Amino acid sequence: MEYTTITSKGQVTVPKEIREKFKWKEGTKLKFYLDGEEIKVKEVTLIDEMEDLLTKDLIDLGYTGKELKAKVHERKLALSKALDRFLEERLQEETVPFEDAIRSIENGGI
Repeated sequence: MEYTTITSKGQVTVPKEIREKFKWKEGTKLKFYLDGEEIKVKEVTLIDEMEDLLTKDLIDLGYTGKELKAKVHERKLALSKALDRFLEERLQEETVPFEDAIRSIENGGI
């Protein structure tokens, strides 16, 4: 077990063993939160950031409590469907080698 000290600016150093285990590099965003009487740390993912934005938007619109939770869930489902559709469309697109695309442009094909 390693100990760390909080600096005058409230910063802490994550012990090397933990950084290596979770593959945390410089610039990794971490979220600290309370779970009862314990402090937990979690790496922030793009999904976490998107959920925070959805939640903030809904709070700004006046949603609270159970209604807020239901609306966040509703918007997450809609976003998930939109991303699935986007990926499906991209996977169906035909791709051509870069050189062929350039040649097509040069020949006035696009």
